[in-house]
Amino acid sequence: MSGTLCIETFPVGLLAVNCYLIHAKGSQEALIIDPGDEADELAGEIEGAGLELKGILLTHGHFDHIGAVPGLVARYGVPVYIHPGDAGLYASPENCMPPWFAAIEGLPPSTSELPTAAGLSFDVLHTPGHTPGGVCFHFPASETVFSGDTLFANSVGRTDFPGGNVADLMSSIRNVLFGLPDKTRVLAGHNEPTSIGRERATNPFVR
Repeated sequence: MSGTLCIETFPVGLLAVNCYLIHAKGSQEALIIDPGDEADELAGEIEGAGLELKGILLTHGHFDHIGAVPGLVARYGVPVYIHPGDAGLYASPENCMPPWFAAIEGLPPSTSELPTAAGLSFDVLHTPGHTPGGVCFHFPASETVFSGDTLFANSVGRTDFPGGNVADLMSSIRNVLFGLPDKTRVLAGHNEPTSIGRERATNPFVR
């Protein structure tokens, strides 16, 4: 929990994507960020906590971040938000890594209209570089940003996949994320939490 924002973290799938289940303290309406796999397990967590899922938020469209989307939408009928710049990637049959990962089948349509949940107020920060439509979700009142695969503890997102761009990634980190307060907690798409201040001071990839 950070302020009024309640957060549960679930590393899912073979690439251990951090999926975040979030809701405001005192509210049962929830959103889920980057449900990369294990839809049934995530549904069990949602229902076990007595939460009502209102929508899915995707930081970007890569296959490892969207694998549980079909199962969750089939179960709950919720909207799937993704930035328009990644809508094509999300739906592409080439969004895969053979022979290890096939393209996700049965994906529902995505939308650029944000879902809402009672008590949750946040900003969408467009942070291209890892993908053209990559975003981060910033919750100012709770001093938390969900950074997807843009910024990690002591590292940054890859740019060697189609659509990746080093200059864009560095600009997104330096000019967008590093504009947030130092104490902002960074919850990334993989690995452990960090903070903006720590990454600004010590991240070896951003100088």
